[in-house]
Amino acid sequence: MLDPDVVLGAVVDAVRSVQDLITEFGNNPDLIAAHYYYSGAENNLVMTIRGMPSPSILFAYKDYLGGNFSGAVMWKHRIDMYIRPRNAAGADGSGAASAPHLWWMAMNKPVLGTTQSLRYTSLLDSSLYPMDTPTLMYQPDGESMEDFFVSTLVFPEAGDA
Repeated sequence: MLDPDVVLGAVVDAVRSVQDLITEFGNNPDLIAAHYYYSGAENNLVMTIRGMPSPSILFAYKDYLGGNFSGAVMWKHRIDMYIRPRNAAGADGSGAASAPHLWWMAMNKPVLGTTQSLRYTSLLDSSLYPMDTPTLMYQPDGESMEDFFVSTLVFPEAGDA
C-alpha cells in the first residue's frame, strides 16, 4: 500500500511538469498545488477551494479504494482536481485558456520529460499504474458564483496479494 500523501505529491509533480500549463499560469508552478488534510479550520478543503487564485489547479486526495479487481487484490487512489482558469484578457475571452482546456492539457500533454501523457504514465517507479479514465464535471462556486471544474482521477496500485 502506497502512502496517500506520496501518491498526491507524485500526481502534483507530474502535472507541474506540463510546460504549457506552467506557461498559462505565468510560469508559476506553485499555482498547481495539493491540499493536505491537517487539523484546523484554516485548512478546510472547502475554504481552500474558495480561496483558489485565478488561475490555479488544486489536487485533493479523496479515497483509498480497495477490492478485488480482475481476480487480484488492488488498491485505488481517488484524487479530485479542481480547476480555476485565469480571467479572460478581453471581453471575448481571448488570451485565456478555459478550465476544460486546462484539464485537456493536464491529461494529454507529455509529463515528466517523457513523450507520454499523465493518462498513460506509471508514477512512483511504476508502483502506481496509469490512471483509469478520468472524468470532468462543471461545478459552480456556491458563494462567488465563479465557474470552476472538478476532475476525478483514479490511480490503481498493485495491492497486497
